[in-house]
Amino acid sequence: MSTLDDEVLRRHFVAIATSKYDDPTWDELAVHAEVEAVQRWLCANELGSRGFQPRYKELADNPTEDEIRNALRNPAPSARWGDADAAFVFITGHGFKDEDETHYLILQRTERSRLRATALRSAEIIGWLTDTRIRHLVVVVDACYAGKASEEILRLSRDLPSAWLVLYVATKNEEAKVGAFAAALTAFLAELRADVGQQYGLNEYLNVQDFREGVQEKLDELGALQTLTALQGSKQNGPHVCLPNPHHRRDPAVNVSAARHDLALPLQDLQTHWGPRSRGVALEEHQGWLFTGRAGLMKQLIATATNGAPGATVITGGAGSGKSAVLARLVTLSDPMFCARHHAEVAAIPADLRPRQGAVDVAVLATGKLHTQVLAQICHALEVPAPASSHPEPTVEERLHAWHEWLERQSRNVTIVIDALDEATDPHTLVRDVLARLELSNTAPCLRLLVGIRSRAASDRTDRAAAPPDTADLADTAEAALHARRIAVDEKPWWDQHDVIHYVHSVLRHTSGSPYATAPTPLIASVAEALGTGAGRSFLIARIAASSLAGSDRVIAANDSGWLAALDGGLVGVSVFRKDLHTSLRDPEERHRAVVLLRAVAFAKGAGLPWRKIWPLVAHAVDDDGGYYGDGDIARLLASRLGGYLITDSEDDTTVYRLFHDLLRDTLRERWRELLAPPVS
Repeated sequence: MSTLDDEVLRRHFVAIATSKYDDPTWDELAVHAEVEAVQRWLCANELGSRGFQPRYKELADNPTEDEIRNALRNPAPSARWGDADAAFVFITGHGFKDEDETHYLILQRTERSRLRATALRSAEIIGWLTDTRIRHLVVVVDACYAGKASEEILRLSRDLPSAWLVLYVATKNEEAKVGAFAAALTAFLAELRADVGQQYGLNEYLNVQDFREGVQEKLDELGALQTLTALQGSKQNGPHVCLPNPHHRRDPAVNVSAARHDLALPLQDLQTHWGPRSRGVALEEHQGWLFTGRAGLMKQLIATATNGAPGATVITGGAGSGKSAVLARLVTLSDPMFCARHHAEVAAIPADLRPRQGAVDVAVLATGKLHTQVLAQICHALEVPAPASSHPEPTVEERLHAWHEWLERQSRNVTIVIDALDEATDPHTLVRDVLARLELSNTAPCLRLLVGIRSRAASDRTDRAAAPPDTADLADTAEAALHARRIAVDEKPWWDQHDVIHYVHSVLRHTSGSPYATAPTPLIASVAEALGTGAGRSFLIARIAASSLAGSDRVIAANDSGWLAALDGGLVGVSVFRKDLHTSLRDPEERHRAVVLLRAVAFAKGAGLPWRKIWPLVAHAVDDDGGYYGDGDIARLLASRLGGYLITDSEDDTTVYRLFHDLLRDTLRERWRELLAPPVS
């Protein structure tokens, strides 16, 4: 479970529903279907630990006032809701406002002539709940003129807890159409479960604003003429533990502790190499390249992170050189939670390729982050006491002071890994104002700092010593400012072309559904040799080419002229990217729309581009033809092979998408027209 719901131990679904009325003033209502619609969502087995349990079932079938009071106003001490409870209360039936503008829920035995004595004031229910200690609560009132109750609630009740959400399906002047809310909710949930539901994110819980807007859109489509409104003081935004997302997908990174999550290996990579098909095979096969490739480089990184002297090390390399992959492996294999979960598999990795558990204390991906955010993340991950501050957020000076006090109390060296320094919001400020000042003492250093930075590719690099200061790239600047040693992963002795060949071999052999999985060993070896050599010093090109071959419906031989030409063209021009695009999408119009959608992501800042209401608009803006794009277009892209070029991430509780490598971003920004030209056959 997420930290959002760590304290929640019990989840309750309570429906208060009245369908029959003794007084002929009110017609019978078919409300049981509404209750069932809400219950199917909240109590579904597929939700697992996020699912709710039905409580007080008698209240869903024409309850008396006493039954409602006994359940919610004065329950037995053992049944009272507290801090560890979460509840969703759904109220449906006739609503009525009298001449005094007081809103009542009409019960089966309510008499029109004795309204105050026989009906239940809607505001009372909220009042009873405010006397509990429950922190996570959603109340939905689906009754005519329900919004009228909000005025009385605000007069009678104190401020609502921050995680309370009280919704009315009709304003104080609107009638609630029978079944409208249930139909809108059902349609919204169906959309969530479909491919287009990803626009609302893949997180465990729905955002409050997204839920309200999504249900309201369905109400409008049904012509219900009802407005879903929230009680003043209700939670307005952010995820809510009482709004489980049926489209939730597992974290794209493997399960590690929070301090190392930023740089954890992608879950898909782990499943590819440790899937059921590959278990129990010889070491070379079932471990694959993921944990045994680039052995010399890994040994050096392990030594630096575990036994090396305190100080800074910059790990550099050109685009696609595999710098981030080896750092992710270092971080993941140092995580005790990961190693415990995969004990047998980790134990089979050669001992000299396994860092000591806990060797990396915290890992940070700097992409799109301010220098203040990076420092705050380091401090939070290591539980550095927050400094006293007169500002909404502590200043850099205040955090550094608290950090140095904490560091001085440590009896061992601390190891921090930061990757993608070049993708930070302001990398030079991050180096100057934060990273260069993390160490407490130059005379008694106790901090190991490993920093991953994209540099000029080895083939493009001039002599750094001869370059004038104003032409020095970020890697050179960081190396000097941090007084760091440098490990250039795309230069000797850390670069070996055979590593790329072995990587291609592993992708071809172990990708699920690959036609090469059962191909003769000599054939796979020849293809891996051709692709691995042709990819040059780019694991990125090797990955795209090998993944495309592994996803094809037939074995393509090493001497295939189309693939050799694609490799000769690199990533752009007559490229493997273009080859993959044209192979995946045969229709020119579909290719154009896919490139435009990917190009929209290429212009995203920070962690990525949100889907809902943003991605379609950005795509329209970057399309020279002025085309319009819908959620279905995005869903089809993500479901295609081209969806593999995107990384799913989260920023401010919103699911976002970005290209898996910044070299793809540059290609889509500047050379996207070349991708649409026919590839060399």
